Amino acid sequence: MTQSSVAVGLKLSLLVFGLLTLLLLYLDWQLIIPGWLKYLLLGLNLVTLLAYWRDKKAAEQQSWRTQESSLLLLGLLGGWPAALVAQHWLRHKNKKLSFQILFYLTIMLNGGLFYAIWLHSPLLP
Repeated sequence: MTQSSVAVGLKLSLLVFGLLTLLLLYLDWQLIIPGWLKYLLLGLNLVTLLAYWRDKKAAEQQSWRTQESSLLLLGLLGGWPAALVAQHWLRHKNKKLSFQILFYLTIMLNGGLFYAIWLHSPLLP
């Protein structure tokens, strides 16, 4: 990857993260989602970012690594926006095709799950 493609990827991932954050804040403001959910997702995204950072450092030092299944689970649970940012910012886990396929599958599953929950939400009119 060239330096400019990495910069573009990072900018796009930060844009996605920012837009999703604004959407979450809007949904909370409109009382469409419970207020605690934004804190849960914020915490989960922070944990996800730290997990990717820790795994990157472990890879550089050739020490104990975080299992890929753990990183994917964090993304599936809602930490995928931070994972996307971490992959571009840290240049970690962004070239391994098998991981990327599973990662984007977790994004789709997460989106489908949140959509299904939203459709059946008692907070909707």
